[in-house]
Amino acid sequence: MNMSAAQGDCGESSLSRYKFHEGRNLMFANFIVLIVLVALVILFGWLTYRAICSSKLWVKIAGGILGVVATLIFAGAAFTFGKGLLEFTRPHPVAAVNVVFEHTPEQVARGEHLAGILCASCHSMNGELPLTGGKNLSEDSGLPLGDLYPPNITSGGRLKELTDADVFRILRSGVDPQGRLTAMGFFPVRALSDDDAKAVIAYLRQAPAVEKTTPPLSASPLLVAFTGLGFTTAPGADQPITPVTAPPKAVNIEYGKYVADFGDCRGCHGEKLDGNAPPPAPPGATNLTVVVPQWSKDDFFKAMRTGVDPGGNQIQPPMPWQTIGKLDDVELEALYLYLHSLPPLLPNK
Repeated sequence: MNMSAAQGDCGESSLSRYKFHEGRNLMFANFIVLIVLVALVILFGWLTYRAICSSKLWVKIAGGILGVVATLIFAGAAFTFGKGLLEFTRPHPVAAVNVVFEHTPEQVARGEHLAGILCASCHSMNGELPLTGGKNLSEDSGLPLGDLYPPNITSGGRLKELTDADVFRILRSGVDPQGRLTAMGFFPVRALSDDDAKAVIAYLRQAPAVEKTTPPLSASPLLVAFTGLGFTTAPGADQPITPVTAPPKAVNIEYGKYVADFGDCRGCHGEKLDGNAPPPAPPGATNLTVVVPQWSKDDFFKAMRTGVDPGGNQIQPPMPWQTIGKLDDVELEALYLYLHSLPPLLPNK
């Protein structure tokens, strides 16, 4: 259950500031890496040609085979890296937002609840409101992914320069008003229903403003490569914004699936929730299809509210049980019912 374990705190002081192409120094390094890879393709291609043209048979065979293999490897690396770099730098369509925003007291209350679950674990240093910015997510991942500081998303930052439609688009597609890809496109808030997304925006608008800046975000070559390989994707970035509805809030499997979706359980536990998720997800995630059905509802509640499993073991990071424990009783029981309903799957199946 990722439930925003990977959702990070603030970059400078706005939603649109959280862009993977913001860190100029590291992005320059990424272009250098691409140039080096292309140069290696040319070099080994030329060496392959020289080997094939050699008068010595063993050089033709050995040099030709090794040269072709090396050229293909570096060509594949250059293509993959270039593809990932393009995803970070190319303009994306600015989708139209046909949504009416009300900012009712009920929305503000719902939005505060959701922000405490989905946003605070990243956009706050202590995992609590206000959303003044967080620490480098790369450190939590255990991988050198770059400087990934989520931004200050109170109205003390650039939030005041964005319309409600702009913020809705960033939440849903990850694209800012200038067509630039932001990190939000990689996170599960896109699964929020229209009503819940509007509630989050209503809360952000009335939350106290805090003046704070954080370092700009920079993607490392490893993160660029992961993106080129398709391990990290922003599926909504080039799509039109379509309505998303949630089932009525109730203790049932259907609503539990909705909670699992916006909580991004699959981000760490894999698409089938069997513990298999590709990098950069942390390794060793629990197979929820096998473990949760063995727990009672009380076991599940205790684990998510105290961090202690039925065996008396402390649940270890990066499992964000503190975040999941903020779900209210209806949401948490619905999530339990959904996970309990899954057919058991063996890993790698």
